[in-house]
Amino acid sequence: MKKTALGLGSMLLVASFSLSACGTDEGELAKEYCDLAQDAQDAAESGDAGKIEDATKALTDWLEDNKDVEGDEKEFTDAVEDECGDLSTVP
Repeated sequence: MKKTALGLGSMLLVASFSLSACGTDEGELAKEYCDLAQDAQDAAESGDAGKIEDATKALTDWLEDNKDVEGDEKEFTDAVEDECGDLSTVP
């Protein structure tokens, strides 16, 4: 469980650092990220290796698809905290 939380936190950092300028709906990106992060956490809790692999791939694919999106890093991070709740904190 701890490894999953650390992995999600790392992915959040990657996602936030990929946003470099204004002009993006950070709230919408945060919602997409949080939905995928929740799926990843649910998969990890299930212990099903196939679900974990699928959820991790979906999240990393989202990160790859959005790596060139321009936006405000702080606004995205704040939106993730608002949208994700407990998922946005790393133990």
